[in-house]
Amino acid sequence: MSSGHRAVARPASRTADLLERECELAVLDTLLRRGGVVSIEAGAGVGKTSLLEAACALAQRRGRLVLRARGSDLERDFAFGIVRQLLERRVLGAAADEREALLAGPARPARALFGSGAPGRLEPDTGFAVLHALYWLCLNLAERAPLLVAVDDAHEADQASLRWLAHLAPRIGGAELSLLVALRPEGLASSSPWLLAVRAAGPTLRPALLSPRAVAAIVRRTHADASDDLVTLAHRATGGNPFYLRELLRALGRAEAWSGPLALEDVVRLGGVDGVTRSLRLRLRGLDPGALRLAQAVAILGDRCELRHAAAVAELSAERAVALATELAKLEVLAGDPPCGFVHPIVRQAALQTLSIAEREAAHRTAARVLQAAQALPGQVATHLMALHPTGDAWTAEGLRAAARAAIEEGAPGTAADLLERALVEPPAPDRRITVLRELACAQQLAGREGACRRLEEALALATDEALRVELASDLARAHAALFRWSDAVEVLERALARARGMAALELEGQLVAVGLQDARTAPRALRGMERLAGRRLSGAPARALAVARGLVAVLGGCPAAEVARPLEAALARDGAGADDWDLHAALLWSLVTAERFETVAAALGPLLDRVRRSGSARGLVAVYSTEALLGLARGDLAQADAAARIALRVAEHGDFSRGLPFAATLLAEIGIASGDLEESQALLDRLPQGDLPAGLGTVRIPAARGRLHLARARPEEALREFETCLALWRSEVWGLEMRDVGYLHARTGAAQALVALGDRQRARELAEAELADVRRFGGRRALGVALRVAGLARGGARGLAWLEESAAVLAPAGARLERAASLVDWGAALRRAGRRSQARQVLALGLDGAARCGARPRAAPAPPQRRRAPA
Repeated sequence: MSSGHRAVARPASRTADLLERECELAVLDTLLRRGGVVSIEAGAGVGKTSLLEAACALAQRRGRLVLRARGSDLERDFAFGIVRQLLERRVLGAAADEREALLAGPARPARALFGSGAPGRLEPDTGFAVLHALYWLCLNLAERAPLLVAVDDAHEADQASLRWLAHLAPRIGGAELSLLVALRPEGLASSSPWLLAVRAAGPTLRPALLSPRAVAAIVRRTHADASDDLVTLAHRATGGNPFYLRELLRALGRAEAWSGPLALEDVVRLGGVDGVTRSLRLRLRGLDPGALRLAQAVAILGDRCELRHAAAVAELSAERAVALATELAKLEVLAGDPPCGFVHPIVRQAALQTLSIAEREAAHRTAARVLQAAQALPGQVATHLMALHPTGDAWTAEGLRAAARAAIEEGAPGTAADLLERALVEPPAPDRRITVLRELACAQQLAGREGACRRLEEALALATDEALRVELASDLARAHAALFRWSDAVEVLERALARARGMAALELEGQLVAVGLQDARTAPRALRGMERLAGRRLSGAPARALAVARGLVAVLGGCPAAEVARPLEAALARDGAGADDWDLHAALLWSLVTAERFETVAAALGPLLDRVRRSGSARGLVAVYSTEALLGLARGDLAQADAAARIALRVAEHGDFSRGLPFAATLLAEIGIASGDLEESQALLDRLPQGDLPAGLGTVRIPAARGRLHLARARPEEALREFETCLALWRSEVWGLEMRDVGYLHARTGAAQALVALGDRQRARELAEAELADVRRFGGRRALGVALRVAGLARGGARGLAWLEESAAVLAPAGARLERAASLVDWGAALRRAGRRSQARQVLALGLDGAARCGARPRAAPAPPQRRRAPA
């Protein structure tokens, strides 16, 4: 049957891509007026790119700065490839003073990505620091002009860039900044947690395939006398996919030159990706034979490649490549503007399909050598090395290692780990295997991956030199400790200590005492290690570890705060940020916060945060931000505490830190309880282990936080059970050393509050006054104020009223604003019950105002007991 279309066909256009897109265009218009986040989700060729281009064009007409990028399968292993596309030209093209301003302050860590750091080797930076710096860089750009960040084919983006998009999306607010992301719905990449986070930040547009009516309009726009049969089959062949329809119409236009009539089955055959591949071959058939090679080279190198590199891969002269690129642009194979790229990813895929597997592998190898010779970034070279099959090629292994080093320096240790995994299967030369294993373990540890432990165990099994084995054991113990696996770390260290001598033995012993005290199961072994170290003349890391361990033991035992703090403050002052032993830092900072040296810790956090940004340690981020949250909660700065706890929790969630989640999660839950967000607190605590818990400094917080949540929800019986569980985990018999809670948990005063609500005042007084006696000896004002408040509520009468008044007075200079507000409210309520209403009003007003200033919900005095329970 004839097609019946013999009129002169007009060229196919991209009009089809925006037909029936009125609703989508309206959402994009709103995005540009109000800011925010919008995702476009559609299959290949449905028109998501055309919608993104329409939004960019509209943004430019409105004076917005438009930053665009497109994901590619070639750049998945190139850390921050999308980020570079978006920002590199804008940052490096700025005048020196503007560039300095753009990368100032919180944006400073982003300098590593754009070659704007200090001369010499860049220090490694942690992923979060770079993510946050890039966020601030966007804010700095948006101050100059409203900004649209547009990312096409986000499902093909590298993981480091996706993490940044996930970091950016929920922080966008106001019309100055908009984020538009286009992606395909199919495949694992589209369901990555990072893309899911981006999509959750705003609406998702899902443009539909074109209707039969729209297909008919487009067909007759290019083929005026097309028959109804042709229109019907055009819709059937393309399914209403705008790109496939455009390619079909292009092929039908060329069919005018065919001999004989065009059958309807030919129309069906021309539709779809196979038809595009055939159409591409037809377009290239009449050209110089080098045209196909150039198109293949561009497909191998990827969009935005340089023509000179494509010419080298295709083995063409520069002059001939320019001429052929011009012809390919006229045929709408390549885009007309430099740098090189295809008009659509489907066309690139079709060009790749013209290569056999062997030809594709050879082209990637050539591309890697061409880019290395051109001094391209190591990550760009590595994208082609990752596409090769392992052959034991030393050059490939070294190229991957170089790219991994660059990724770590740029704040993408996860990408570095992936590159080194690939280098390991190349494999490297036998004499370098242990070195590569250590590099891989380092990258995995920085990224918070448990694979670091397995790789170090493998290296340890291969090592024969005793000194190297001791070093590897130390690395392995540190990797276990970074994942909060205290018992595993201690076991590794004890095995290594049986072989170590001299300074190596002292350093291993120092590691052991630093990590062993975190868990009740290993605390007795840490105590024995402390005894062994106490008789030695120490300096450096062992001396610091012993000082911190002594401080930690003193805090756990409830020794006077001044006595606890002196050696810890001396260690902090002497060593500053010290080495990158974040477990030691965590213990030091925890001890100082518990000893209520709030100003000392606050002053140390700034340098420590700089240190962790340079060290590249996910564990360090958890330690520093958890400390900041703990400090903020103790001082009553709920906003600061909330922000820091969320960062610590996010880092812990994105690594293999399941055993470290309790500390960050309970902190955030307690902040939520204080601010009145009980539902989020419940959700956080529901994620943590239930039932039997091992006794540790993190796990013991779980029942304490649950107890406080039950108190906030007026469930005293459940609260009492949780606080009793907490007290059981804190017993001296469990830990093997003296244990007194002097402000870390407040489990006894928590249980006392539950008992007051249950009517058991006698037992409430016993628990509250026992804690009060301990904290009086300890000397911490905040802890004393809390204990006085609860003891006063439990005691009642004139003595109880005096204790409540003393609590408010003690807390005034303590720097614990929220606790003082709570004491004022409870004191005011007690005054009102005592009939002293005028004074009560003044005190209550002060307390409620103080709570509001801290960001806490209005606090009410406990209700009178509804029922009584016989004393135990």
